[in-house]
Amino acid sequence: MLLKIAWRNTWRNKKRSLIIIAAVTAGLATGIFLMAFYNGMVEERVKAAVSGEISHIQLHHPSFRSDYDADFFLDNGREKLNRIRKLPDVKWATGRVVLRGMIASAYGSSGITINGIHPGEEDRITGLSAKIMEGRYFNGEKPNELIIGEKLLKKLKLSRGHKAVISFQDTAGNIESAAFRICAVYKTANTPYDESNVFVPISDLDTLAGLPGQFNEIAVLLHASGQLETVQNTLKGEMPGTEIMNWKEIAPELGLTVTVAEQMVYIFMVIILLALAFGIVNTMLMAVLERKREIGVLLALGMNRARVFNMILAETLFLIAAGCPGGMGIAFAAIAITHRTGINLSKFADVYASFGYSPVNYPSLAPGQLLTILLLVVFTAFLSALYPAWKAIRLKPAASIRK
Repeated sequence: MLLKIAWRNTWRNKKRSLIIIAAVTAGLATGIFLMAFYNGMVEERVKAAVSGEISHIQLHHPSFRSDYDADFFLDNGREKLNRIRKLPDVKWATGRVVLRGMIASAYGSSGITINGIHPGEEDRITGLSAKIMEGRYFNGEKPNELIIGEKLLKKLKLSRGHKAVISFQDTAGNIESAAFRICAVYKTANTPYDESNVFVPISDLDTLAGLPGQFNEIAVLLHASGQLETVQNTLKGEMPGTEIMNWKEIAPELGLTVTVAEQMVYIFMVIILLALAFGIVNTMLMAVLERKREIGVLLALGMNRARVFNMILAETLFLIAAGCPGGMGIAFAAIAITHRTGINLSKFADVYASFGYSPVNYPSLAPGQLLTILLLVVFTAFLSALYPAWKAIRLKPAASIRK
């Protein structure tokens, strides 16, 4: 009986109730889609970083990452690489010579990371050849070739076919310099990465660095991210004395980005729900004040205050429940469509690239996030009903009836 009364009371003023239901629908749809949008943005950044820059796992000499000294190479690196490739969860692995150095042209110089790579193996790990926007990938026909980022190319005022001088420190502590001809220009969604990384064939770099046939980094790409901890622990058990780090440890800022993004979307969701709560409180308070005489009669006839409280609470929950299906339906439809087609923000590509994000976003929503949203909505409805319900049970029956 109490629920029937509450349902009828909800629709006494249809216009007012429909406005609140529409607000709940719009607010919930916006909040859910916003959460999915941020998820997609972060997922694309992590995916690009793992598959195109860092890989899932990297192996180094324990002292290498402290100053990128060429002298800290991996002992028995080739043997370790072959053992890693045999693991069933490993998609592919490759060895690199990674050095910090300088690149110079007639117009200036810049600090860079020099990546000495096996062209075929590197392409299987990072898909470097697909990122080339001008020129050709390494083919082994000419020595001392260089692939450079578009941003760095413009900074040094160079163009494809020109030479640039690369300088670095070898294993003996001597400064080595060599001229490399630019054979290709690449571009990723991460402008800072493009500006600080160049690629050369490892065969043109290892001898100059005093590392013939050696490498100081092994990059490992897995079939699935869920196998990360298992493979990392396996490698640590098989290769003691080697630094084995996953992408979260190599680039902690990426892990922080994921955490911050999750916090941000919940903050936005709470703000939206708070705005809805004020509207619901106002609506229910007006409903209570308009029905003071009626509520007074109910109290005078013997309805206890707990039932009156529950009636107001039920009316509020009905308003929220009426708006939830529409809000969730709109959000899910929008997420399904945009996840398939993507949201292309190429107009702001340079802004996104400066922070390492792709201009194409594929919104997605985790099941756990949906449950959290529903709990927040129910909690908001409960809080919104407290003050109007409290005002209702504080009414004096005799005074309310006389009015």
